[in-house]
Amino acid sequence: MIETENFQWIWGVFSAFPQSVTKDDVLKYELPKADGNEKIWKNPISIQHPLSVMEIIAWDSSMTILISKFDEIVEKLLKSNPLIEDLEEYNKN
Repeated sequence: MIETENFQWIWGVFSAFPQSVTKDDVLKYELPKADGNEKIWKNPISIQHPLSVMEIIAWDSSMTILISKFDEIVEKLLKSNPLIEDLEEYNKN
């Protein structure tokens, strides 16, 4: 769908789970949300779903937030885009 359609995500959370985590495991917990989630703006930063290892959050079509347990993914992203801000630093302001 992403490759064939021209659309924009306004609100949403894309969560990454280890392959061993089943759909039933995921659905035992409250699903992550973007709109109305005040925890995004409070330190320390944390992933919303307890079984997730990474979240990409579309925030009001104005910001994309990446939270990951894998430092190497975050570091690669920071190096590839000089406009990226650290969310914990952003939250201090």
